[in-house]
Amino acid sequence: MPGRETGTEAARRGAEGGRLTRRVLLGAGAAAGVGVAAAGTWAAGASSPGTVTTAARAPRPPRAGDWAALARELDGTLVRPGARDYDAARTLFNPRFDGIRPAGIAYCARPEDIRGCLEFARRHQVPVAVRSGGHSYAGWSSGPGLIVDVQKLASIRLSGGTATVGAGAKLIDVYAGLTAHGRTIPAGSCPTVGVSGLALGGGIGVVSRAYGLTSDSVTGARIVTADGRIRDVDARRDPDLFWALRGGGNAQFGVVTELRMRTHAAPTCTTFFLSWPWARAEAVVREWQRWAPTAPDEIWANLHLSAPVGGRPGSVRVGGLSLGGRGDLENRVDRLADAIGAPAASVSVRTRPFMDAMKVMGGVSGLTIAQSHQQGSLPGRDPQGRVARESYAARSDFYTRRIPADGVRALIARVERLAALSGGGAGSVALDALRGAVGRVRAGDTAFVHRDALFLAQYIVSWPDRASATTVARHQAWLDGTHAAMRPWASGHAYQNYTDPKLKDWRSAYFGANADRLARVKKAYDPGRLFRHPQSF
Repeated sequence: MPGRETGTEAARRGAEGGRLTRRVLLGAGAAAGVGVAAAGTWAAGASSPGTVTTAARAPRPPRAGDWAALARELDGTLVRPGARDYDAARTLFNPRFDGIRPAGIAYCARPEDIRGCLEFARRHQVPVAVRSGGHSYAGWSSGPGLIVDVQKLASIRLSGGTATVGAGAKLIDVYAGLTAHGRTIPAGSCPTVGVSGLALGGGIGVVSRAYGLTSDSVTGARIVTADGRIRDVDARRDPDLFWALRGGGNAQFGVVTELRMRTHAAPTCTTFFLSWPWARAEAVVREWQRWAPTAPDEIWANLHLSAPVGGRPGSVRVGGLSLGGRGDLENRVDRLADAIGAPAASVSVRTRPFMDAMKVMGGVSGLTIAQSHQQGSLPGRDPQGRVARESYAARSDFYTRRIPADGVRALIARVERLAALSGGGAGSVALDALRGAVGRVRAGDTAFVHRDALFLAQYIVSWPDRASATTVARHQAWLDGTHAAMRPWASGHAYQNYTDPKLKDWRSAYFGANADRLARVKKAYDPGRLFRHPQSF
């Protein structure tokens, strides 16, 4: 489900189908794909961040008995190759990464489970990946080693105006749990994304202009750091780490188990959707970027330019919502149409309860909360789930200035170029308006540096799940060409939650002037780089 802040089962083994719990152990099979995660072992009684001591002997890869011992320590569940649920447990949202075969997936039920997993990983030098929802654009919420999965940690509690949210809670459940009490947090729209992954990378969403980023509402967090300590961090306790977690914390410094978040009113709101013929695309883009980032804070809007692969675009679409009055919104939409020079070909303006609006924005209107999940019985899924997986790739740009006429024409031409491709799927450009509350936080106050952006652009291409390697390569070439074509007008910054493995200078693109401070926090809390991926400090 891009753009919305998105095998057969093995034979059953043992009494519980090869599924490792504290009570049932799997006694077969050595670990597959084990590599080096970090040097060193735990220092006894270590009290400073990330303190380690050099191992006396080189660690050996874990054996079946080691994995069994880990399983006995967990209140949660460890799923290993050969288990009944292994193929389902290892998959991410994007089928692009179905070839990844972890050595184990630990569904952690408490912070102590995570601590045990990290100790195991360091002792045996097993790579660690952290997963809250499995939506990493680069597939880095999986890997060949041990997956520390927090989806069992999904509780949602509200006390006064503060919510305490488990790191693995799905966004649709957070919305449902809080709106039942008339409260919400600013967040995205993808119903199945894990809330901690969203928040730790910033969290751009449909009420960000009114309430700020998801990370701006975080007032504290519980985290298991690389030294095995369970820390409660906030502005007073481990303040540098707290700063880093608000925009720079995805799988960098530890495993977050819960977030404390300031909530906001969840009022009745008005959604709007308009479309113009493709012949008006240039005027729509020109006027949208003048209108949307400067609208009152309560109005958020996006713009979509899209086309099927091998076909021509049919229309250009503008959508969004307002937390303010319907009459004012309609007047402002009318002024947008006047500036474009033509009335919209189709118009839908509807006042809805806040929860209904979030379901509309998430593409699950008409579904129940249970249906607004992926199907399955594992943590984070639901037997009634109807949200389908999707094969896609995406790249992003922040724009701090309006795109001039020649840039707009280049953008439109890239979408039209999809007609030259074949193999199925679709491509699009999505622009999300910023400023408002997002821009009123100073760039150095949190790790999220992109406070001066007018809007965020996401370039997306999708293809059928079983597309040939040639088809995938051609689709991705279109994506890379679109990103390259917009270099003259983009800011050079990219959204860290839309992980882009092709970025050459990712530190500057994601974090700008905040990168050096993040590197210092990394050195303090994870000096051995236990949490490692291609874009970790």
